[in-house]
Amino acid sequence: MEDPRSALAFDPSAGTVVREPEGTGYGFWVGGKVSYDSDSATFALFYRQRHPLEHGRAGRCVIAESSDGIVFEDRWEASRDDLNANSIEEGHVVRSDNGWRAYVSYEVAGSATWRIDVLEAPALDAFDAQGRRTVLHPGDYGLAWIKDPFVVRREGMWWVYAATNPRTGPVVNGDEITAGPLDATVLAVSHDGLVFPSVRYVFEAPGDGTWHGNRARINSVFPSSSGYVATFDGGRTFYDNYEEWAGLAVSADGIAFTRIVGDEPWAVSPHGCVRYVCAVPCGNAIFLYYEYTRADGSHDLRVAVVS
Repeated sequence: MEDPRSALAFDPSAGTVVREPEGTGYGFWVGGKVSYDSDSATFALFYRQRHPLEHGRAGRCVIAESSDGIVFEDRWEASRDDLNANSIEEGHVVRSDNGWRAYVSYEVAGSATWRIDVLEAPALDAFDAQGRRTVLHPGDYGLAWIKDPFVVRREGMWWVYAATNPRTGPVVNGDEITAGPLDATVLAVSHDGLVFPSVRYVFEAPGDGTWHGNRARINSVFPSSSGYVATFDGGRTFYDNYEEWAGLAVSADGIAFTRIVGDEPWAVSPHGCVRYVCAVPCGNAIFLYYEYTRADGSHDLRVAVVS
């Protein structure tokens, strides 16, 4: 398949700021994912605001709406207490047959278990956190955790890409232990988007010393002329859990993905990382939403439009 890096080249520092972090300095982050509904010409944004670990992590998530993909108005919000969560992670809002669905991931209070719930509402301002139901619980599949959903409706089915633990661990060779991959991506497919009988690994880290070698979190998937393109986050170490590097992958079927990488990440900030890139096709353009490291170490949410 073709190399998408040149076609999707953009300047992250020149992107439009969509949402600001709630504070300055390392650990104050805001980021999210977007979908576009062509029938209503609506961009729907799910974003979460995060504080440093010692100050409560991610305590608030918000759903916002836009007609142009640039200026968003908040429509609904929930706190970690509303979700009975230690911390809220990425979510994705998509159009359903009866309105909207919000797939949200969070760490359950009093545990270290990340899971994915779904909320349903007739409008973007009508969600009720108490009406959520768990649709992807890691224990059902023998996984340690599952989070960061990206949802696609394809040929009458619901496809959910999500980050989870890798199936390979550290390698022991005599007295030497070599660190293993830190995450991977699975795909869950369902007729109704509520019951997912199985998940399958579709994107895994090579486990080498490259900038992307130990991480493999797909953030978005969109059609191309010869299949699909995915944006993903890579990294080398556990520290990169907070400052991952953006990369691109391609697939003929949306199931088996191949990394298209060079010696450097696809996109970076001069102050740190560009991560959680969510690519949203709209007309003849692709809107790229991403979390961007600022000079003070905080992360804002930006958008760049590629023709």
